[in-house]
Amino acid sequence: MRRPFNPEEIKKAVDILGSRNTLANAINVSYQTVSDWINGKKTPSLENCMKVERATNGKIKARAILPPSSYDPWGEINGKCA
Repeated sequence: MRRPFNPEEIKKAVDILGSRNTLANAINVSYQTVSDWINGKKTPSLENCMKVERATNGKIKARAILPPSSYDPWGEINGKCA
């Protein structure tokens, strides 16, 4: 079972950065990966969510893309998404 996430937040990041290509390049993934996230075909990793947050200068929060689950890795990395 895939962990739930919010594709709308990825769409917002694309809008902020101007294109899927720009987001993909900024976080070092492929255009297809960004498209798969937007279409809900794949779930972004916690690391990539943090990269999106940095690429958007904090306008899109990693926690908004990938909300905490019963196992909350945010407790382990709290403060590292600056």
